[in-house]
Amino acid sequence: MISNLRIKEILFLIAVLFNCKTSNAQLPATPPSHIIVLIEENYAYSQIIGPSAAVYAPYLNALTSDTFCAVFSQSYAIEHPSEPNYLDLYSGENQGTTGSDGYPSGSVPMSTPNLGAELIAKGKTFVTYSEGLPSPGYDGQNVGLYYRKHNPAQNWVNTGTPGTNQYGPNVSVPMAGYWPDSANYFNLPTVSYLVPNSVNDMHDGSYPTNIEAGDTWFHNNVSSLLRWALCNNTLVIITFDEDDDAHGNNIPTLFYGPMVKAASSGTYTQPFTHYNVLRTIEQWYGTTYAGAAADSSALTYCWRTSAVNVCAKEGVEQNAVADFSIQIVPNPANNEVTFTSNLALTTDSRVTVTDILGRIVASCTMRGTSLKINTAGYQPGLYFYKVSGENGNLAYSGKFIISHY
Repeated sequence: MISNLRIKEILFLIAVLFNCKTSNAQLPATPPSHIIVLIEENYAYSQIIGPSAAVYAPYLNALTSDTFCAVFSQSYAIEHPSEPNYLDLYSGENQGTTGSDGYPSGSVPMSTPNLGAELIAKGKTFVTYSEGLPSPGYDGQNVGLYYRKHNPAQNWVNTGTPGTNQYGPNVSVPMAGYWPDSANYFNLPTVSYLVPNSVNDMHDGSYPTNIEAGDTWFHNNVSSLLRWALCNNTLVIITFDEDDDAHGNNIPTLFYGPMVKAASSGTYTQPFTHYNVLRTIEQWYGTTYAGAAADSSALTYCWRTSAVNVCAKEGVEQNAVADFSIQIVPNPANNEVTFTSNLALTTDSRVTVTDILGRIVASCTMRGTSLKINTAGYQPGLYFYKVSGENGNLAYSGKFIISHY
């Protein structure tokens, strides 16, 4: 017998699919230099986003107030359990894995259309980085905290001669040793999937400690990527595979980047599914469309007219005095930030902090090598600073994030 909740999900998806058949929807003309899709596990929107959820997911909730973050309150997964949803997001269909989280029963490697093969055919690049994957192209089921069901790209890996819609093992690689450090993010492929292990993706453990673990992983591993994204025309998509089977499959989805326009009301309320996210990526890079993405529409309403050059907005005036620099610790910050100079300032220098709208929120005097500023009253988001002084010979500026984690 089908439950009332399941009937609600079915009716909703029918409505979404019929409403999404718009092939002429437009995206900004210039696509992102990179898109990173980061996938978490098994929680509903209301369990991750909002005042009560912020106790357990403070970093993710801090992002929602950032001017460069689009928050979608009506994002939906397609089905249950995990594996079909990963495949829906990657290939526009579940590839026959309905109701299954095991090794696919059909022929592997598969030969059906998928995002990775589409991008490669267009001369672009794609890689899935899986935390805990033993080696590139490893086709075993589960090892430690790595679950194959969370790595859809692996289903098209051919270690011999790739056939139709297939590719080599370099498309499915471990996070360790392959995910670039912050100094080398420019080496990221055109599009990548970043899949944490089963603890860091909130899958394992019990509520709410597993949410706390996943949010901490975000803070420790993704904050530098988000800062880099703002300066490098990069879009980061944070989404979940499915809900906890109790909220109509309504999942959290956030878009973050210099091309993103936050909703004036705080959240976008237009309904969409994994198929629409896939279609958005495909349409931006001019690929063919996989599975149900062909009959879905791109998300066209959450973008700025053109990407903001955040680094240019900083107005960095590096080094009127050679080798002068300022370090911010911690970044992201909570209730306090410390400005540390590599040179001792012998006269009063001015530190000015402004918010994303250019409003001055702090103006302080700095002498010596450090200055602490109380940020407990700052709203979460992106801030800019400028240090000037020493008779006009010093000028240095940068940015930091307040997350109140």
